[in-house]
Amino acid sequence: MTPFSSVAPLIHVKRIGSGKPVVLLHGFLEDHAIWNTIYPDLVNGGCQIILIDLPCHGWSRYEGEICTMEQMAQSVFHYLKSEKITNPFVFGHSMGGYVGLELMRLMSIKLTLVHSNFWADAPTKKEDRNRVIEIVKKNKNLFLSESIPNLFAPENREFRREEIQTLIENAARIPGNEIAAATAGLRDRKPAYDLMNSSPISMIHGAQDPIIPTGILETELAKLEDSTTVYQIENCGHMGFIEQPEVLINHLQTVLFQ
Repeated sequence: MTPFSSVAPLIHVKRIGSGKPVVLLHGFLEDHAIWNTIYPDLVNGGCQIILIDLPCHGWSRYEGEICTMEQMAQSVFHYLKSEKITNPFVFGHSMGGYVGLELMRLMSIKLTLVHSNFWADAPTKKEDRNRVIEIVKKNKNLFLSESIPNLFAPENREFRREEIQTLIENAARIPGNEIAAATAGLRDRKPAYDLMNSSPISMIHGAQDPIIPTGILETELAKLEDSTTVYQIENCGHMGFIEQPEVLINHLQTVLFQ
């Protein structure tokens, strides 16, 4: 296992309940509050919920031109180690899933990728990330107002207009330089086929996910040596905790209590 670095960024953490430890990791431009409609059912089911604001998000600040998935994972590892939390369940949404994969290299966890994946950015996607960095430097709010609605399935964008506006307003509180640093970290993340082949990692996927199209997911899954359990949510894009919260909760409970 990779040793912990003492220079890992500090993170804001909120713990609720008692019992089976469950770490909830949010995605890019989000914070721990995305799980507010999800975690009460898990607490009532006998879980201790650990909500984390990853570096560059929420209440967790960061200085530097790039914040890697490894650095984020080191921060989570440091906290869990300091609190003597072992072998937790980890649910990582999007970027949080990438952090979860890197955390798996540091300690034993039971990981579920929630609207997330295990392959690196394609060259064209890396170019898109570079463009995002430049756009954010010039007009952060324009980027947020255009990008966040596109995370939802088209049929859900009008229906979830209020929730989308809240996401945009919360993301606007993140300093532009930190959005850029996290974007660079996403751009440079490494693939994790080795972990997918050696660990029982499950996935939760939106059937209409515009960020991880079902066809691409199926192509990447076919490259693995062993089959991976995938729970698909119909009528859902990249944001299951808003688009289909009850279905997402059922899948999380299945993973936790099967």
